Amino acid sequence: MKYQESYLGSRAEFGEFIKKAIPDLFAGNLTVEGNPVALPSDTELTYKVKYDDDIEGGSVSIKVSWDNPEMDLELDV
Repeated sequence: MKYQESYLGSRAEFGEFIKKAIPDLFAGNLTVEGNPVALPSDTELTYKVKYDDDIEGGSVSIKVSWDNPEMDLELDV
């Protein structure tokens, strides 16, 4: 399932949002659309920072992803 929340604010408001969201994530208190976000502790995390900047505008994204080890399937053929 994919969940998303969007906000609009100033640079200062974004800074306050990040200062709260990151500690909440690691404390297990972050929710998105009412769903708790849990980083697994038993598998490797892949994380990256993406920055785009052009004449029309820009964006910065921080992405964390992981594979679900319970979903690994072995097929005998």
